[in-house]
Amino acid sequence: MNESVWQSMDALLPDEIDFLALNLPGYGGTEALPEMTMEATVDWLADQFDGICHLLGWSMGGLVAQAFCHRYPERVESVSFVASTPSFVQRDGWREGMEEAVLKQFMQSLSENQSTTIRRFIALQFMGESGTAKLQKQLRESLSIQPPSSDTLDTGLKWLLNCDYRQDLERLPPQHWIFGGLDRLIPVSAGRDIQLLVPDASISYLDECGHAPLLTQAEAMTEKLLDFILQLKSK
Repeated sequence: MNESVWQSMDALLPDEIDFLALNLPGYGGTEALPEMTMEATVDWLADQFDGICHLLGWSMGGLVAQAFCHRYPERVESVSFVASTPSFVQRDGWREGMEEAVLKQFMQSLSENQSTTIRRFIALQFMGESGTAKLQKQLRESLSIQPPSSDTLDTGLKWLLNCDYRQDLERLPPQHWIFGGLDRLIPVSAGRDIQLLVPDASISYLDECGHAPLLTQAEAMTEKLLDFILQLKSK
């Protein structure tokens, strides 16, 4: 995806909030890095803004946000994750993710037929939600204008396969996790397990929502995000 997915939320934020939506390297026409490692990506991200931020990451972007917090803790006042998780695949002691074999099959399908696989993936994000046909079409059109390269997509999928930040959750700044009750990619039960690992974490749920609340429930998601930030400021 690219930064256009944040437009709905941007329009709902108060004017006094300086909101910066970024295309990660390799996405939305942003040039890929010579070495597309997670470390190089968060170093690039650190150069995109000055000072301290409230960081927000969606899906795979949540992994980048976690990596950023660990590398640049002094730059983050709080971090919020939308439809994300510390580990996207199932591991020992962590069943709240995708089976590794399923993700590897997806990687294979993407290499064989990128356009069809992306179309199916977009549909999966909204499964269970009604009235999203127009939105799915808009996403497909947006991606077709400046599609990420196969190398960029492969790098992102390897992050999903290999990144595991569970042991570092307690080291994060004040954290907020938002889950969709209909999400077929990130089990809503991940919120329970994160709460067990970090009792002080804020967990929010959007019951009738899939993997993309920033698109289908932007108003409700923005309200939860602002409530979290305002509660921090009042402490």
